[in-house]
Amino acid sequence: MNIDIKKPGSYLVAEIKFTMEKIFGIDYGSKLSGNTVIAVCAQGEILFLDVKKGVDADQFILHASEHFKPSVIFIDAPLSLPGIYAKLPDCNNYHFRKADLQLKAMSPMFLGGLAARAIELKEKLIRRGVKVHETYPRIIASRLNLKSNGYKGSRLGLKDCKKEIVKHLPQNIDLDVDDIKNWHYFDSLLALMSAINFCSGNHDIFGDPNEGEIYI
Repeated sequence: MNIDIKKPGSYLVAEIKFTMEKIFGIDYGSKLSGNTVIAVCAQGEILFLDVKKGVDADQFILHASEHFKPSVIFIDAPLSLPGIYAKLPDCNNYHFRKADLQLKAMSPMFLGGLAARAIELKEKLIRRGVKVHETYPRIIASRLNLKSNGYKGSRLGLKDCKKEIVKHLPQNIDLDVDDIKNWHYFDSLLALMSAINFCSGNHDIFGDPNEGEIYI
């Protein structure tokens, strides 16, 4: 398989068909920072759940999953460690997984406690019967050339990116862009778009299945 990180974003156009199941995209932040946002797709509508500062983000996600019962969750956080720690064959990098190197993502080891929390959360969700996949919103942003619209820049950039993103959502999905309050909301939407790709059977997978994969 030829890996093309920057392939055009046309795969996200309105003709995509996917099962209308409940799915989550999560921009995952520090436990009590208030920077975690869940984008929920349910009954053809996208809504956002934000975690207030001082609230345990992991417990919030567990409660949200219990309420909505999503079939799949895409989370913007490392969900595994480099394979060398599990003595996997052909894994000799102490800092990066193969997926990290392919996508130029941050090392799970650098993220430390956040990665540990995400891995523990994944295991709890899996025990509840939820599929959980790691994603990387920056790749969707790159494919849609959102940097030219000011991605992760000023509030004006956020306004321009919101106008652009609606062009790449399926027509049978309703989104009020005014609900996107900041870049954490926006990244949760990008994570959700990767989940939509997955439900459409139109996703890409990077990395080694034994070590840890990133879904786009």
